[in-house]
Amino acid sequence: MAPVVIPAPLPAVLAAVPDPVDVDDDLELVLEDLTRDQVRDWRIRGMKDHQVVFDHIGRYGEPSARRLFSHQVVDQAQHLSGLGHLDLGYATWGQA
Repeated sequence: MAPVVIPAPLPAVLAAVPDPVDVDDDLELVLEDLTRDQVRDWRIRGMKDHQVVFDHIGRYGEPSARRLFSHQVVDQAQHLSGLGHLDLGYATWGQA
């Protein structure tokens, strides 16, 4: 009989990250008021979904995004957004 393999639980860091729907977008985000855990959660969300980074840039500006997410995450998000060949909805031959 084959042994049963139970999948490992998510690491506590990833499991504790709130879903974007749980965050109130109407509240003003003040970086100085965030705890270390909140900053970590925002950074993990930004790494998992670059749209979170772009939304923050649109609302608070790029300098704020670089303070919250780090230069590396903002640069990576901007770099990946410029690669149109990775976007499945992008067609170089025009409309069919």
